[in-house]
Amino acid sequence: MGVLQEREAARRWFDLLAPGYDAVVPSLFWPDAIQQSAIDRLDLESAERALDVGCGTGETTRHLEPDVPSVHGLDLSVPQLETAAGKADLEDVSFVCGDVDRLPYADGTFDVVVSVGSILYWDDPLEALRELRRVTKPGGEVLVMGFNRRPFSPWNPARNVQEWLNATCFFRYDPEEGTRLFREAGWTDVDHAVTGPVWGPDLVIATTARADRP
Repeated sequence: MGVLQEREAARRWFDLLAPGYDAVVPSLFWPDAIQQSAIDRLDLESAERALDVGCGTGETTRHLEPDVPSVHGLDLSVPQLETAAGKADLEDVSFVCGDVDRLPYADGTFDVVVSVGSILYWDDPLEALRELRRVTKPGGEVLVMGFNRRPFSPWNPARNVQEWLNATCFFRYDPEEGTRLFREAGWTDVDHAVTGPVWGPDLVIATTARADRP
C-alpha cells in the first residue's frame, strides 16, 4: 500500500496542498484536455444527477456542471471543498465532506459518477468501487482516472524513477488489472484509455464502465 493511501495521511496532504492546488496539480497531471476527452465518453445528455468523488477544488466538477441539472461533489478535505464552493461557476453544486468508503447517498442516486485522481489514495479500491456502484443507477456510468502501472523500461530511466515514486505513494493499475478490479466490484462494459500529460503520455489510465440493469 502506498504511503498516501492511508485516509488521514491523504486528508492532511490535500489540506496542505489546498492553497496552491489549482495552480499546479490539475495542469501537471490532469490537464483539461485529457479530462474532457474522458468525460466525452460518458452520456451526460441523458444524465439528471452526477457525482464527482474526490472532487477537491472542483476542477473536474466544472466539466459536469454545464450538462447535468444536479451535480454533487464529495471530498475528505474541508479546505479543498471551501475552495470549490467559492468558485462562481460552481455555486449550484452541492458539496459534501465525506469518505468514498461510506458515501452518504442512497442506493441508485446518480446517473453518472466521476472520479479523477482520487483512486490513487483509496486504501481499499475494490470496496470503494463497490460503493460507487451502489450509488449509481442501473444502466448508469462511471469514469475513474488514475495512474497507469507501467512496466520497467531499460530505455527510459526517468520513467522508471517516476514509477518507483508512484508505487511508493499511490495505488496504480494497468488495463488488465483494472478490468478484473471493476468487474469484481460489479461493473460491466469496462473500457480503458491510456493517456496523460505531454511529459507523461502513458501516465494516466481512464476507465469507464456501466452499472448493469437488473
